[in-house]
Amino acid sequence: MPSLIIGSDHRGYDLKMAILDFICPDNKDIKYDIGLIQNCKPHGPKRIDYPDVVKEFASSMPIHTHGILICGSGFGVSTAANRYKHIRATPCRTSKDVEMARRHGDINVLCLGADFTTKRQAGKLINTFFTTRFEGGRHKRRIQKLMA
Repeated sequence: MPSLIIGSDHRGYDLKMAILDFICPDNKDIKYDIGLIQNCKPHGPKRIDYPDVVKEFASSMPIHTHGILICGSGFGVSTAANRYKHIRATPCRTSKDVEMARRHGDINVLCLGADFTTKRQAGKLINTFFTTRFEGGRHKRRIQKLMA
């Protein structure tokens, strides 16, 4: 059963909250069978720097199968997250981006840019993130080199 950690800086806060509503709506059928969801910083729209969010996020990521990070562009959180060996993070703007990143790069963290991603589009990206499987094969060898 998948588990999820989600975090954002202040610019990604509204999209983060919309994603949480999408993943586990209050009055609808639950869209995803996620065993655990951890809402990392921030817990309000207060200004916070993405490296601080990613540091807390990374310390909890080992217990989760999936992660989502959000900032204005998606690039800042991706750069910060990839400093941690157990994280493979990629900013994605299309479902095809997510599909290829999962199939070939076995990403475990989806990075979104709140300035470029609508709530509806985020839903499509997240669906692809949870449903696309890693191909393995030659790609597994490359991921192992990254982990070394």
